[in-house]
Amino acid sequence: MIWQVGKGRRMRLTLGQKITFVIAGAIIVALPAWVIGGTYLKDRNAALALSRSWTIEGPPCPALSAAAFGERGFKAPKSVDYSGVVVSRQFGHITCSALRYGQAWGLSEYVVCQFTSPNVIKVETRKGEWYFAPGMGQPATISTPQDEARCVLASNFTLNPRRE
Repeated sequence: MIWQVGKGRRMRLTLGQKITFVIAGAIIVALPAWVIGGTYLKDRNAALALSRSWTIEGPPCPALSAAAFGERGFKAPKSVDYSGVVVSRQFGHITCSALRYGQAWGLSEYVVCQFTSPNVIKVETRKGEWYFAPGMGQPATISTPQDEARCVLASNFTLNPRRE
């Protein structure tokens, strides 16, 4: 490697100077990647923990058509708009969150809501409307991956804190 000093004079870099330039270059390239990557990985770990606490297993909720929902006289007057997904219920309480796609590697998210005892649920997304009838006193959880609603008869959401 040659270093030019002044007009017509050239000075060769010493081995120590070459090593210093290589280390400085590595730091300049690695530092932003470390800062950004470290933050992303921390966010991913938090998203994974959130996903574990919001992923609920259970039997599917009884689904209804829009016509059956209306014919049975169901109403879902309590509504929440969470990130563009409108979730309505007849009774009970609701809590919602957004989960990342792809084992929390993705940057886009979908909505998950848990209910204490909704009786009936109506979900509106960009792809359409879904109707479910979990029943009185039955906890439920809906999720909307790819803007399609799914419902299970289980929930971790409660208004009574657990005492051990």
